[in-house]
Amino acid sequence: MKLVGKGAEAELYEAEIIGKTAVIKDRIRKKYRIPQIDVELRKTRTKREAKLLTEAKIAGVRCPLVYQIGEFTITMSRIGGKLMKDSLKGRRLPGNLRTAGKYLALLHLAGIIHGDYTTANVMVDGTEVTIIDFGLGSFSEDLEDKAVDVLLMKKSLGSKKLYAHFLSGYAKANPKSKKVLERLAEVERRGRYVVRAMQG
Repeated sequence: MKLVGKGAEAELYEAEIIGKTAVIKDRIRKKYRIPQIDVELRKTRTKREAKLLTEAKIAGVRCPLVYQIGEFTITMSRIGGKLMKDSLKGRRLPGNLRTAGKYLALLHLAGIIHGDYTTANVMVDGTEVTIIDFGLGSFSEDLEDKAVDVLLMKKSLGSKKLYAHFLSGYAKANPKSKKVLERLAEVERRGRYVVRAMQG
């Protein structure tokens, strides 16, 4: 297997499964944790992420297909293209942003919180948009959780014009978007919100 990526929680390896190129996400041991707690956390988070990916696919969101689940590993389809954060220009960008907004709306309607919905977790390949890395995700109907998902993308884009494209896709696909955006405004007024990526 070839190491192709490394994050705070996991390492990504490229492998071949039944003649197809796949990615294996391996949740690595954290030495600062008590061993028993570390094992339980890694098991729980691995199962949860696999479930989130499966439910996201059912909801109509383009995301990696889960092939196999191990104790600490998820084997899934490899996604081609570039990260959106490296593709914030070009004539296809407005449409891709609207699609990214639509996909977040579909996640929220299915009770799924991504937890790190930024341009670093959206892949683009031409007009195809794929959502990746549900490692910080959860199942929730909480308005604040949904508002923070939207806020993370807003901050990630750093442009009112780009955010407007994203927001139009979100609002069009989510009949409950008004309540989410009202909560978003409240969160921004407070100036305080929890970013899941910063949690232990």
